[in-house]
Amino acid sequence: MTDRKDEIIKIATVLFSENGYDNTSIRELAKNVELSVAGLYYFFQNKEEILFNILNRTLTSLLEYVQLAINKDNDPQTNITKVIDHFVKEVVDNKMEIVLLLKESQRLKPEQLAIIKKKERSVIKLIKNEISRLSNEGRLKNFNLTSTTFTLLAIVNFTRYWYDPRGQLSTKEFVTETTDLFLNGVLNNQ
Repeated sequence: MTDRKDEIIKIATVLFSENGYDNTSIRELAKNVELSVAGLYYFFQNKEEILFNILNRTLTSLLEYVQLAINKDNDPQTNITKVIDHFVKEVVDNKMEIVLLLKESQRLKPEQLAIIKKKERSVIKLIKNEISRLSNEGRLKNFNLTSTTFTLLAIVNFTRYWYDPRGQLSTKEFVTETTDLFLNGVLNNQ
């Protein structure tokens, strides 16, 4: 049963991404997964539950990536570098899911949205804590921690619009440049 649910989620992710959530009917989804509408309802109560599963899996994975990247025994700069590396890979590997997360999460029921928002806040808090550690060590310019955290998230999240890992810049090079840009800025301070 789990394999079939996974297949439904994968196909729904593609359809929701290509057509939009509102423009993807449950009938179209059922046809694409080779089930009747009733058969689809055996696995999920409704289209909203499918969207919730997509977003919840995406955020669970992202949260796990960020948690794995952070080691309290490591220097916060090392942890931030790992966070950027993990986050970029997650955005590159799950571009459709990230777009759905950013565009369609408001379609969820309040209790589903609360679960998604809680996981988002956990990711943000972990990243902000590492930036705060840099600040506490006197290594961060006098920037607002929230603004700095969301700047990092914006840099990484917007890669979904333009970054192609098969292009001129490998993922490793992109992570290196992004980390350097975030931690050191763009000016040559000589």
